[in-house]
Amino acid sequence: MTEKLSHIVATAMRLLGSTSDGDPEAMARLEEMLPALRAAAESGHVQAQEILGGVLLEFKEDPTEAALWFARAAGQGSAVGKRSLGHLRAEGLGIGKDLVEAERLFGEAADAGDAFAQFNLAQLWWGHRDPESVLALLSSAASGGVVDAYLVLGDLLAELDRDAEALKSYLQAATAGHDKAMYVAACWYRDGIVTEPDRVEALTWFFRSIATGNADPLHEALLMARDMSDAEILHAGKQSGQHGYAQAAVETVAKYR
Repeated sequence: MTEKLSHIVATAMRLLGSTSDGDPEAMARLEEMLPALRAAAESGHVQAQEILGGVLLEFKEDPTEAALWFARAAGQGSAVGKRSLGHLRAEGLGIGKDLVEAERLFGEAADAGDAFAQFNLAQLWWGHRDPESVLALLSSAASGGVVDAYLVLGDLLAELDRDAEALKSYLQAATAGHDKAMYVAACWYRDGIVTEPDRVEALTWFFRSIATGNADPLHEALLMARDMSDAEILHAGKQSGQHGYAQAAVETVAKYR
């Protein structure tokens, strides 16, 4: 029986991940197995309760029932349940908004090592607790795989005038594929914050950001490229793996030289 429940939970977890990518087949399969997942949750299986709460929140858009299952999981000591219930409390989704209770839930989950809870708690603390405590939480969350934490960590370090550390954090987020961090890194290299101005490195990150589907850096990239040589632009294209963008930029800026 335990093996069967574990299979149901593993399958539901995989399908839930696919539905977030908009896979219609995954959505249909998840709908079909919802009764089995609910039965597993009702039997007391903690992971099933966590995932059912996630399905109800993200797939069924029913935060009220999702809160009930997160609460049941939290009652069994689940860090995911506590963090997820904390999120609903913080936002007032499905249950009353209560930042004090959200902070308690995030704190318990964070103490248990949940990286997303650490990230959520850090954001709740920013501006209300000492910066070092917030930095410690963000660093732990980032190390735990929360890429957004690197970006927020960079923002806080920059606010504290610790620019060299901030750039390092932005680059960690950018290297992990965070398009906003790529844009920030590009602007810092362009403007010479921390380092000497480096237009090739800046254009490299602009190209990488554009490649994620973010069109915002396009104007900035072309504006800067107008004052660069074709060789510099093409080198940035090579570094970023975006030769096509580089070639298009060379052809576009040639009209304005």
